[in-house]
Amino acid sequence: MTGQFDARPRVRATDSKERLFAASMALLGRRGVNAVSVEEIARAAGVSKGTVYYNFGSKEKMIGALLEFGAQKLLDQLGRDAAVEDPLAALEAMVRRAFGFVQEYPSYAQLWVSEQQRGESPWGEQVQEFRQRITDLITAALRRAVQVPEPLLQASACAMFGATLLTARERSGSAAPTDLDTITLAVMATVHGLRAMARDAG
Repeated sequence: MTGQFDARPRVRATDSKERLFAASMALLGRRGVNAVSVEEIARAAGVSKGTVYYNFGSKEKMIGALLEFGAQKLLDQLGRDAAVEDPLAALEAMVRRAFGFVQEYPSYAQLWVSEQQRGESPWGEQVQEFRQRITDLITAALRRAVQVPEPLLQASACAMFGATLLTARERSGSAAPTDLDTITLAVMATVHGLRAMARDAG
């Protein structure tokens, strides 16, 4: 009937997605994708299994949607840091933000890396797209900070992303993690090296 209120449950609200994201990352990190059921994730997030299936259709689609949610969450945060007026300060803030994100959601980085390396991952193309969006953002930030050929900028953005992701994963699982200032300085060495190269070339 036209105008009739649809009372079917939905989990499209940001707070529900946030709960599902946090619950799934906690469970998947401990036991892996195949060992965790939709019912367990829904229960941990405080929503019904039927609600999850209604909105996502399957466990595979739910994981894909949560990967998207996490990637967009990180992209939004990095985008705000990239807007800082000073380009070097912007890049440093982005590196710190990425380390903080992996520290808060270590299972997300673990899932990201494992699905990127799997030959037949149902989320492989999706993860590659996220990686491209993030490296594009880093490239744009680098472009503000240093004048070098575009291929070098893009390669440097990929190197910074990879170094940050892998170092952050190791740091989150370490009993004696390297302090944030030191690892940030290590990643930023790429930027300072590019700036020195540009000065020498000039």
